[in-house]
Amino acid sequence: MATIPQSMRIEVPENSRVVDVRVVVHKTASIVNDRHVNHWCIYLHTVEGYIVKVNMREKTSSEWPHVLFRDATYGWPGILDISAYQAHTVTPSMIKAWDLHTLSQPRVKDLIRILRRNNREFYTMSKCGSGCRFWVYTAISDWETAGALNVGTIQYIRERLMFWYDHRQDLVRSVIREPVDTMPEGRFWTPEAWASEFRRYDPFHPSADIWHDYRS
Repeated sequence: MATIPQSMRIEVPENSRVVDVRVVVHKTASIVNDRHVNHWCIYLHTVEGYIVKVNMREKTSSEWPHVLFRDATYGWPGILDISAYQAHTVTPSMIKAWDLHTLSQPRVKDLIRILRRNNREFYTMSKCGSGCRFWVYTAISDWETAGALNVGTIQYIRERLMFWYDHRQDLVRSVIREPVDTMPEGRFWTPEAWASEFRRYDPFHPSADIWHDYRS
């Protein structure tokens, strides 16, 4: 998968005004039911042309080297990556995007503050491993509720989230889509509940079930 060169990365411009919230669907290398898995994330386009990527993804095995308890009612823990770039580079993984115009051009830090106020960084994926679509849906809903986006934006984007997307092999610029039946929901946590639950996976914590990987 092509990536934006690291030399283009910049510090997150917290005080920059956001003109558009761009919802993007990416094609990943993972394949389920003979189809490439989609990954959804958000890009904030600022007045100066900077891009702030807001990406809820699964933690890697190095970031979280544990196995979920068998009785867990949630999926793999996520991590909220927020990074900024000088410009938006279209990579081969990007299939389709929708621009949502903001109201009164909120600052980058205003939009991030709304997410953090609602504890959106404390998120676990669904049991089936999906969950990024629902996180994006929730973030857009938060911003609409806070008055940063037009009323009705969430319904507009939900209708587009309920499809699977890919490029046609014969026409690179053409996009195919198929309806999906559901939007698998991850789970949001309070900071206190998050700390309590995931402390159980720490083998040095007295309450940790350190043998859970080995039980039959």
